[in-house]
Amino acid sequence: MRSEPAYRVYPWWPENGDSWVHPDDVRLARRLIPSTRVFRRAGREGDYLVLSYGKWRLRVKPTLRQAIPGDGFNLGDRVEVCSRMGKNRAMVATIGGMYWNARYRAIEYRLRRRDMTLARRYTAEDLRPA
Repeated sequence: MRSEPAYRVYPWWPENGDSWVHPDDVRLARRLIPSTRVFRRAGREGDYLVLSYGKWRLRVKPTLRQAIPGDGFNLGDRVEVCSRMGKNRAMVATIGGMYWNARYRAIEYRLRRRDMTLARRYTAEDLRPA
């Protein structure tokens, strides 16, 4: 049996209507999809996969989606931004957003520090667990 990928992105809304989303989650799915947000597989409920994105939880059937490799970081993780020879300002922050950059085929992280979201996005090579 093949295992489902841990991370996925839905850059489009599948053409087969809403039947791939649990009826109770359609409204939320329409708010979050399509986008470049990186969803994490959090389990299974019957025929549905449970996806999470921070506090949000969606139940979807396995459908056309883009599976992507993870970097070991998740929403809510505290991370240290590495200076990388002065390229970055070193700091400790919390991951507040995960977005797929199709051009570079990498996850970009939006960080929160002192209840403010930083404008810049970071990649896994800029971060380490705090």
